[in-house]
Amino acid sequence: MADLAKICTGIKGFDSLFDGGILEGSTVLVEGMPGAGKTTLGMEFIYRGIKDYGDPGLIITFEQFPETLYRDALSLGWDLQALEKENKLRVICTSPEVVLFPESNFLEQVVKETAAKRVLVDSISHFYQVVHHSLKLRRSFYSFCNCLHRLRLTSFLVKELEQDKENLHSFEEFLVDIVVRLHYEARDGLKRQRTIEVIKSRGQFHLSGRHSFQIKKGGTQVFPFSYLPDIPCGISKECIPTGINGFDFLLRNGLPQGTTVLVAGETGTGKSVLGLEYLVKGAQLYQDKGLYVSLEEPPERILMMAAAFSYDLEALIKEGNIQVMFRPFLNTHPDELWIELTDKIKEYGIKRLVIDPLPALISRIGDLYVLRERIYYLTAYLNNLGCTSFLLYSLDNNGNDRQFGIVQSVVQGSVILKYSWFQNRRQRQLEIHKLRGGGHITGNHMF
Repeated sequence: MADLAKICTGIKGFDSLFDGGILEGSTVLVEGMPGAGKTTLGMEFIYRGIKDYGDPGLIITFEQFPETLYRDALSLGWDLQALEKENKLRVICTSPEVVLFPESNFLEQVVKETAAKRVLVDSISHFYQVVHHSLKLRRSFYSFCNCLHRLRLTSFLVKELEQDKENLHSFEEFLVDIVVRLHYEARDGLKRQRTIEVIKSRGQFHLSGRHSFQIKKGGTQVFPFSYLPDIPCGISKECIPTGINGFDFLLRNGLPQGTTVLVAGETGTGKSVLGLEYLVKGAQLYQDKGLYVSLEEPPERILMMAAAFSYDLEALIKEGNIQVMFRPFLNTHPDELWIELTDKIKEYGIKRLVIDPLPALISRIGDLYVLRERIYYLTAYLNNLGCTSFLLYSLDNNGNDRQFGIVQSVVQGSVILKYSWFQNRRQRQLEIHKLRGGGHITGNHMF
């Protein structure tokens, strides 16, 4: 039996959840709470189909007037009205009875007129208002799905959820080919977090678990966190010197290439300076390209800090040897940054990476198991790309940071910066807490 053809939805990152696309002719149930992004995801499926793949589209809505859809789509950069004028799209506002009952012949007629390949129905929750008997409703919905299959339509069917519960399953989930659930959860802090989860995918592979996604100008983007795709095999046994005076002596000539090192300490112990010097010396002495990712300080302050230590960071940036990437943590999600980082490392051949500070990024991950998973994926990817990385971590002084313990257990190296008091003065000390795959000198050392 020949493999069924796959189609790309065109939604950024969404197709990666299905190893490149969904089976042509699939019925996809998109369900979620208010504000989760159901209609937006469906509209983009239609829009990308027309613009990127030449698939005529059909949008059927039971509640929103076309003018509302035009407005919402235009705010994201999609001109649906222009596509209608080009006869590539039909937007229809009607009642659920018209499409639910097969004797109306409505769908067949519209598809014949438009040659539609993709359809969005928003939302099938209105079917409950038409058919009140549960068995009759199931039969009617089954017939409706069969009609979509018969017409060879690839369909997104939106459904509203009043409760977002793991054990909440409706009969529609059993009848469709794919079930996609959108979550829009409140967190500690000011922002809700959107995630997407494929509950079911009949006849094809899908990535399990929840994946972050965002809705921005230009459309939706899913950040699939998969099991380390496209990673080169093998880890180098070569050691690379940091170039930092005395530090390489303690490391017995350097770090194993591809090691991820946690550099932790209280405020003012010198984490950022150590990370910056690691990149500067790497570029100056060993021609290693470096990337400094700042989550709190803008590039101007990074340059000021470098100048205070007589590092000509600006020249190294102009030469393309070091890049400074500023991503304010308030607007940055970990999964989004991980993907951006790995793409940049591969594109520019980055050998040294500094993330400053890590807690600003991971503090929003409340589930400790999810945190361990994310840090493991990140470090494994960086290691196999041959990128030797410093993750800077600001420690509080109460010793109750559970996230720190998890990160420290996953990374290959751990360096602790600390203070000691001598004659009423603070003195900095450095301790190499652990280093897998390499020798090091133990104990506290003046820094």
